[in-house]
This record gives sequence, C-alpha cells and structure tokens, in this order.
Amino acid sequence: MVEVESWVILNFFTTILLVLLLVFQNNTSRLQKGRKYSAILICTIILLICETIGRIGELHPDRYLFLAQTGYFLIFLLDPVDILFAVYYMDCWMDDENHISRNFFRKAFEIFSIINIILVTISSAFDLRWFFYFDDGVYFRGQFFLVRAVLILIFIFMLSVYAIAFRKNMMSEYKTMVLCLPVLSLIGALLQIFLANLDATYAGISLGCLILFFFFQSRDVNVDYLSGVLNRRGLDIKMQDKVKASLTSGKNFSAIMMDIDNFKEINDQLGHEEGDKAIKIVASLLVDIFGQNAIIGRFGGDEFCIIVEDIPKKELEEKVQEVHVQIAKMRIRNKWPSGVDVSCGFQKYDPNSAMTAAQFQKTIDRLMYLEKQEHHRHS
Repeated sequence: MVEVESWVILNFFTTILLVLLLVFQNNTSRLQKGRKYSAILICTIILLICETIGRIGELHPDRYLFLAQTGYFLIFLLDPVDILFAVYYMDCWMDDENHISRNFFRKAFEIFSIINIILVTISSAFDLRWFFYFDDGVYFRGQFFLVRAVLILIFIFMLSVYAIAFRKNMMSEYKTMVLCLPVLSLIGALLQIFLANLDATYAGISLGCLILFFFFQSRDVNVDYLSGVLNRRGLDIKMQDKVKASLTSGKNFSAIMMDIDNFKEINDQLGHEEGDKAIKIVASLLVDIFGQNAIIGRFGGDEFCIIVEDIPKKELEEKVQEVHVQIAKMRIRNKWPSGVDVSCGFQKYDPNSAMTAAQFQKTIDRLMYLEKQEHHRHS
C-alpha cells in the first residue's frame, strides 16, 4: 500500500475546492465584490500550487531543487498579497462612512505587502539568505525568517482587527459572516505554527471562502440572478447612498440609464435563451467598459443603470460611444436583428439641486426614453 503524505491530500482537496468556487463564482457575479473574491481564490490557488511544487522539490533535491527554490520564493513573495485581497474584499461590503480611516488601514496593508515583495526579491536575487535558502539541497530558514513569520501573523491578526473595527460600516445582514474569512485565516495560521506538519493557513482561508460563497456570493439578495450585476434593490440602495454622500460632501457623481433597443426582436426571432444571453453579454460589456469601480445594475427587463464618480462629460460620452461600438460587434457576431443597439440617458447629480434618489432616477430615465424615441424616429 502506498502511503500518501497528509499535506498532499490536504493541498489536493483544498485546490479542487478553490477551483470549483472560482468556476461557480464567475458564473454568479460580475460585481466588484465578485472580482475581489475571485482574486482571493486565484491567489490562494497559486500559493497552494507553489507550496506543492516546493515540497516536491524539497523531497527530491537532486532532480527538482529548482522547483523548491521557485515554489518557496513565490510563497514568501505572495503570502501578504493574499491577505491584502481579503482586505479589499471585506471593504466591498462596507458603506462610505469612515472611508478615511479605512483608507489609512488599507495603505498600511499595501505598504507591508510591497516592502515584503521588495525584500524577498532582493534576498533571492543576491543570495542574501534573509528568509530561506538551500545548502546541498536542504532547506534552511534565514536569519530574518522568524521576524517575518511574526509580522505575517500580526498581518493576519490585523485583518481580524480591521473587520471588527469597521464592523459597524457593514450592512447588518453581513456583519457576522464576513468575519469568517479573517478569523479562519488566523486559526489556520496559528495551527500551522504549532503543528509544523499541518499546512493549515491556506485551508483556513479556503474554508472562509467556502462559507462566504454559500452565504453571500451565491445568495446575495442585491445581485441579479441572470446578469450577475446588481438588481433593482441593489441599485436603489447604491443610488440612495450616492445621493446621501453627495449631499454631505458636495461632490458630484454621474448616472446613466441604458435600454437595449429592439430587444424584443431578439426573443421573437432567436428565442428567449438568446435573449437571456444578450442580457449577460451587455452586462459584461458594461463592466468591462466602465470599470470595476462603477456601480452597474440591471434596472429591470432590458434596462441597465450605471453610476460612476464625477468624470468629465467628454469621457462619459466616449464610454457610451464605446458601448455602441461593442454592441454593434456583438450584433454581428451573434446575428442579432439589425436594429439592436442601446439608448442612453445620463446626467450629473448636482447636490445643490437637493433631488432625492428617486427624482434623480426619474430624470435620467426620462432622458433615456427621449433618446429611445429619437432612435425609433430614425429607424
């Protein structure tokens, strides 16, 4: 009977779990929080692969020492980055309050990650042996290994502190479960320190990601099930938040209401399955064009709404034009009816107007329908 090391089994099943979560995640959400969640999954998968090949190289140094050197170098390089992605992800579930304090906290995480990357790279490039090295194919800890290990542990602990310190800024239904990721990551790191043969850090992160997926990523009541962007409820909440923030700070923002022209013809001529596909394609185009910082949602049916920070009108018009260009390409590629395009209404929110979110929404909705009528007159 072949005896398999425990770390092989743990790494194998943890990697499979993360890959499955990544596949399901990409099919359920195109929101910024979904992208940040995917970043955690991808980074953890990379670290698990690096750890596996590093172990293989360490077990067979005569033939695969380069695998150990490469694997451990990438682990030391990317460990803090994985935790940094977790900070970014948790921040997606918070409102706009205390953003200055949170920005300071995030900057501290980012600086630590950058300094770590620089020092690990210098140590490896010049064979300074600060953190790890190999002699005659045997792995040794460097002179600053323990210092870095303690800092990493503090780094993970501060992730929990971050979640608790700004817990009041999270939506009420998310306050408890979001803590799973930092707490389980911390438990995994502590287990790995005291149980040397148990690689528990990434397993802890993976378990936290699994819980988050089932409670949030696959069941977020603010996400449209078909397009993966915000639904009407999520849009209403975000619009109210933006108006409130604008009235408080005096800063402008812009919003776009967008409707797919002749969408009914896609359903009538090509079937409802092709219509659903068109909704998904348009949602993906909007995310790609307006960027991950934009708030994008399906307002209902074939209507979408995009909320962006205060950007010049010319830049906004260029992005809208890019939507027209990409829709035209998709129309040809998917053989949609010739009249399929988009009608848009957009306007900058002026805090001096004191418009409510509902009033502003009606304004851009009316502008969209004016353009839609113009399109019909020329079609």
